[in-house]
Amino acid sequence: MKEFFHKSGVSTVQFSTGTTRESVEAFIQTTGFPLVVKPDLGSGASMTYKINNLEELDHFFTTKPADIAFIIEEFIDGIILTYDGLVDINGEVRFAVSHRFENSVMDVVNNNDHLSYYCLKDISPEVESAGRGILKAFEIKERFFHIELFKSNKDGRIIALEVNMRPPGAWMTDAINFTYDVNIYKEWASMIVHNEVGGPYEGKYYTGYASRKQHKHYTHSHEDILHTFGPQIVNYNEIEEVFSRAMGNSAYQFRSGQLEEVRNIVNYVQQEEG
Repeated sequence: MKEFFHKSGVSTVQFSTGTTRESVEAFIQTTGFPLVVKPDLGSGASMTYKINNLEELDHFFTTKPADIAFIIEEFIDGIILTYDGLVDINGEVRFAVSHRFENSVMDVVNNNDHLSYYCLKDISPEVESAGRGILKAFEIKERFFHIELFKSNKDGRIIALEVNMRPPGAWMTDAINFTYDVNIYKEWASMIVHNEVGGPYEGKYYTGYASRKQHKHYTHSHEDILHTFGPQIVNYNEIEEVFSRAMGNSAYQFRSGQLEEVRNIVNYVQQEEG
């Protein structure tokens, strides 16, 4: 997909497909450490690692599975912003929304930590421009799309990470519905059958997602959360074990017209004892 990112004009993460320690030497000289290694397949940051030095790199090449192809990328210090929505049979965007991830899914998986994100009321112009350029380059039509972009903390650049030709995961379709007061699956079905989508819809709320892990000891109980933020809570559920490493063992969704209130709820839900 990186070839299409170049075609779109959006910066992308530098990478190497080197399969041996020696073959990536020149790449390391260009990017330096840290690096990210990940399989050229899958989702949810499975088998994705941050490599901080030569010793860790050597260990990776010594222990990596021989039957899985990996790529090595430069490490980007930044947040993830998504561009998600529906594109019709003519390649026209009929609905779009953006999510903000301030903690790394890779770190969540590798450290068995909890996850949070926000569905935003508005899409920033830089994300809109990059997302539409990528959709055009890929010639994506008549489907959901989920595009992940880095925003660099160093210089504010938008950098393309990956494209998924499917709805976003981790309850993000629910977050879209709560943010826009819409049924995104109904809109998708209407687009496929009739090439019609309602709207235009405007974001009414910021919707937050905050997961919990069973092995962690939290300050506030489930009852505390419902008592304190009951009107803002729109969803709570346990999560299937197969998804729990990235998504948590249970999670809350909540919404507010103010992003700061949503951040405060995330902090309350995930505050740990001690």
